[in-house]
Amino acid sequence: AAMHWKIIALAFGWRTAHEDDEYHVVVWHPKLRRHFTGADAWRRAVLLSIRAPSAAQADRKEARP
Repeated sequence: AAMHWKIIALAFGWRTAHEDDEYHVVVWHPKLRRHFTGADAWRRAVLLSIRAPSAAQADRKEARP
């Protein structure tokens, strides 16, 4: 089931980055300036995107120079 969360999160624009080693994955979003780590990182990213579209827009406004 974890793979489904990853597919959905990628569709929302989430990306991955590896920190110290390839087993420690960071799930991050370039526009939202948020990141999650850990076994449920993909699920948490998807839930953020689904539940908080208004928060995402607020973050975009603050991110503009």
